[in-house]
Amino acid sequence: MKRLKIFIPFLIIIMVLVSGCSSTATNSTASSTAKTVTETAAGLTAVVSSTSTIAVDPEFTDRDLETTYDDSTAVHVTLDGSNIQVSGDGATASNGVLTITKEGTYVVTGNLTDGQIVVAAADTDKIQIVLNGATINCADNAPIYIKSANKVFITLNQNTVNSLTDSSAYVQTDENTVDGVIFSKADLTINGAGTLNITTNFNHGIVSKDDLIITGGTFNITSADNALSGKNSVKIKDGVVNITSSNGKGITSKNADDTTKGYVYICGGTITIKNSTEGIEGTAIIIEGGTIDLVSQDDGFNSASASAAETDTGAKGGGAAMENDANCYLSIAGGTIKVNATGDGLDSNGSLYVTGGTIFVSGPTNGGNGALDYNGTAEISGGTIIVAGSIGMAQGFSDTSTQCSLLYNLTTACAAGTEIKLTDASGNTIASFTPDKTYQSVVISTPDLAQGSTYTLTCGSQTVDIPLTAVVTSNGQTGMGGPGQGGTQGGKQDGGARPQPQTTQPQSTSV
Repeated sequence: MKRLKIFIPFLIIIMVLVSGCSSTATNSTASSTAKTVTETAAGLTAVVSSTSTIAVDPEFTDRDLETTYDDSTAVHVTLDGSNIQVSGDGATASNGVLTITKEGTYVVTGNLTDGQIVVAAADTDKIQIVLNGATINCADNAPIYIKSANKVFITLNQNTVNSLTDSSAYVQTDENTVDGVIFSKADLTINGAGTLNITTNFNHGIVSKDDLIITGGTFNITSADNALSGKNSVKIKDGVVNITSSNGKGITSKNADDTTKGYVYICGGTITIKNSTEGIEGTAIIIEGGTIDLVSQDDGFNSASASAAETDTGAKGGGAAMENDANCYLSIAGGTIKVNATGDGLDSNGSLYVTGGTIFVSGPTNGGNGALDYNGTAEISGGTIIVAGSIGMAQGFSDTSTQCSLLYNLTTACAAGTEIKLTDASGNTIASFTPDKTYQSVVISTPDLAQGSTYTLTCGSQTVDIPLTAVVTSNGQTGMGGPGQGGTQGGKQDGGARPQPQTTQPQSTSV
């Protein structure tokens, strides 16, 4: 849903970094509102907004990726019902609580019926917790509570299954408001080749009040609220992440205290969000790789500042245009993405950039939402995208794009399961997609589209020939109701001549 925002101009602060996920995505031909990242941050291939202060760090350290450890020097912890046995220095156990106070590696095995692991180390200490077939339930707090450390690494040992569960309420024990099955006040990295099952009955799945980094492992998270939350950032390089979060967000990062932080960066892995209020949310969202398949009750992707995200009223349409939030953007440079959103499909309270990847969106059936929704510009210079949704708030790409696109609003709605197919003059299929829900508006862009050519769009019994007379061709309307034209910005009228597509009906069917 669109949030009411106050526009504040920002100066760009971009960190210059040298490594991160590799990507084959092509950099955008930048307009005045965007910069190619090769000009600003060598580790990224995605476009960043020139007006955003978000400092995206695409780098993963060697330690983030390291999953081995020296077993001979590690502290071994055995969980046995309500008892905890510790072999080595740096940790103590009392009344079902393991307290880690010193830098080192701690290998945890066994079953704890009611207790927790607490990390209370110096802010210079790095702690590695190896879950080696560990099951921990905590009746009144987080099974793993990282109170203090420099950085904590949770390694999921290969071929092990580890499980964490909580109860229906937390009893706070100090100044921190603990609200996740794994709760960390320090930077947190989770890696390895094992499995972590998380079931929450109270609140969130994994929470970091700093950075949350995932570089490996299999995660099965069923959360009462947000599944993955990092205040400064959430970064995913690899792993399999399965999320069910019917009352919360799948992945979220926002920071009301620091406008340079609060972003989601994904460059690998397989992420499935089976249910969520909003699938992936951050002030900035940058996707460079991976496979993402999400279902959301509201927005699929939502780029929104922390204040805007917290004050969503769900009001859209019929009022004054929402202002562009200069700090927000959604940038997709790679990966395979499928979105099924009841609210907006791809939503940015700022701008949207697509330079690569394959994207399919089954957007809203409610005319008060849009399958594409942005307040700044939406520029495409690469990749393949097919978007289907309702007609009321339909937007297409901006005419500052360098790759051709079309927005077409159909005469009548098509039922769920009706294929969208675009063919060229020779009958070759350029793009196709079968949406999960009813739709009446279609946006398509692929590298195969060429200005000056004519294409045939078929949606069930409706067939239309569309000449691409401009980089953006549209017969549609903006989210606020202006008539669309060829050569548009998001379908807005720009004074150009409107193309006149010719609608035909298959002989054997009728509209």
